[in-house]
Amino acid sequence: MDKRPSDIQQTSSFPDPLARISKRKKEERKQVIRLGFPSISTSFGEFPIDTAAEIGCEVIKEFLNSHNETDFELILIEKDTKALNAFDSKWREIKNDLDDLKFQIKNGNLLQTKDEFGIECRFIVAEITWRMKLNTNHLSKQILNAVGSRLPEEVKRLYPNPGIVGEAYPVSIPNDSILHKDEGIEKFHSKKQKSYSKKTYNSMMNAFLELKSGREYHPATTKKENPQVKSAFDILMKSSSQSSTNSSESSLKRPLPKLGGGGWTNVLFPYCQKPETFPKSEVYCYDDESVIIYDKYPKAKKHLLVIPRKRIDNIEELKKQDLELIKKLKEKGQEIIEKMKQENPKLGFRMGFHVIQSLKQLHMHVISQDFISSYLKNKKHWNSFTTEFFKDVEEIEKKLEEQGYIK
Repeated sequence: MDKRPSDIQQTSSFPDPLARISKRKKEERKQVIRLGFPSISTSFGEFPIDTAAEIGCEVIKEFLNSHNETDFELILIEKDTKALNAFDSKWREIKNDLDDLKFQIKNGNLLQTKDEFGIECRFIVAEITWRMKLNTNHLSKQILNAVGSRLPEEVKRLYPNPGIVGEAYPVSIPNDSILHKDEGIEKFHSKKQKSYSKKTYNSMMNAFLELKSGREYHPATTKKENPQVKSAFDILMKSSSQSSTNSSESSLKRPLPKLGGGGWTNVLFPYCQKPETFPKSEVYCYDDESVIIYDKYPKAKKHLLVIPRKRIDNIEELKKQDLELIKKLKEKGQEIIEKMKQENPKLGFRMGFHVIQSLKQLHMHVISQDFISSYLKNKKHWNSFTTEFFKDVEEIEKKLEEQGYIK
């Protein structure tokens, strides 16, 4: 009998499909190729579970109606009872006369299906970051721990460039790894996280179809940079070392604009001058060196700005002597993240700067990676935090350490 959440067993009329099949059919099922996957984006990405279940089940139904082969099965394997119940309820509502074995919902560990259910999932799905990093959530960390450093090395070799939102990136599991030897797992699809749409499931299904048939799947990736051509970051940061140094020196002499003056591009200056005059709903905290405020138009659940009180318009004005300042801003950001994670451990964060700022006065963004906000309204907003126009604070640190300026 399959292991299911107790509340599903008690309230669901969705029976265990394995209990009704014959011994002969059970033998035939040993040849079936299975794709196992979690409830995508509802844990680390915090996508609403009911909406995720609705989208996922609809795409799975369309897929099964279009592919009536008997050599594969799809299995959602989760330990999150809310996600299991949501998918179970939605699937019973829309599945009609589809074979129960074609899509199954199980409560368990995706990496131990042979041990827990007596079946092999040759292909599994895990979530990654847009930079193709594996250690983003519990499942991907388990895979990384089981396979070791060879896995991220293979990911980097196959996909040297950042991933595309919603795409699937298949990677082979080494034959001598415990996942392959004990569980029969051959490949995992590393799904770009922080995204949820029909494309999220369609790319996963399309990759599975190709791989189970012995063909290669070629995912879309960002264009590979020509090493002889300057990156967009270098082009935008076109000031020379000398001009950067001069502008930074002049910034020490420039006074901040008068409170309330200078137009909308100067709206950050008053916070640097008199942070004590603003309500707590706007100013998170401040000291003699920096001010931390809530972004007025947040692009995620948690979005704050760490602003130095020293006059520096943007990252182009930074030079080597500002390295300590950047490190202090980073420390402030890390303190914020630690506090936010105490409230919600599932949230992931990035800290960094826009290559081109819309507002004067240098400011570092501390932003959670859920990107759930009514102010995230268009592609421009999304791209401003998910492409090369947003630079992590570590990259700025490195450039200042190595060359003494940002170019």
